[in-house]
Amino acid sequence: MMMSAAAMTPLRLVSGGFDGETISSPCVEALTAPRTRPVLLVHGFAGTKSSWALVEHNLRLRGLTVEAMSYPPAGTSVAQLADRLAAEVDRVLSRTGADKVHLVGHSLGGVLIAQAIADGRLDGRVDAVITLGSPFGGSPWANLLPVNEIVRALRHGSPVLRRLESIPLPDSVRWVSMTAALDIIVPGLRSVPSHDQVETFRFDGVGHLGLLLSPQVIGCIAATLCGHGTTRAAEAPMALLPSAS
Repeated sequence: MMMSAAAMTPLRLVSGGFDGETISSPCVEALTAPRTRPVLLVHGFAGTKSSWALVEHNLRLRGLTVEAMSYPPAGTSVAQLADRLAAEVDRVLSRTGADKVHLVGHSLGGVLIAQAIADGRLDGRVDAVITLGSPFGGSPWANLLPVNEIVRALRHGSPVLRRLESIPLPDSVRWVSMTAALDIIVPGLRSVPSHDQVETFRFDGVGHLGLLLSPQVIGCIAATLCGHGTTRAAEAPMALLPSAS
């Protein structure tokens, strides 16, 4: 069973929600990789680049190079979107001159990242992966939505998800999974990959879309990506986006 392995993955629990003031983070073990490695953000089903506005804003303030990709949610497959992601990684690396990229995916975005890695399209080009509420164990909502190939792939036990479970993660890739205690789209441990080496954090008081807004989640992302010596960034006040006037 897909969820049986995930259920044995150690969880680090994080209390607190969006208080609008500070970021606190349990992610005290940051990457040693250079901060010059770019970050590529991959939104979820029906999301857009703007879904990452607060995350992107705060990561840029910490000196990271950040980009977001977009894709159409309908009329294509997980494999085709994963190919599009791989091409986007190639473009980012070519433009920045970096050797590897960090990937952050919300919901379906995390599944696309896993698919691209499983297909070998990103071999040697990924340093860290962070997934937020990604339905590796399927989403019950996928049984209710109008049927298309993407939605069918997100049902529990789908051929796509079974294949992703069976393929081991590359040893060179650090994977951090973040799950929300109040997530009704991808509930429980369905957002936790079944691989033993995945680091998992569960955030109390946060829902599926709240993963993109929570100071604790953003602090954990920043602490993971900023490298040793910069983990105090997770304790700095979170910069809110300026309001439109």
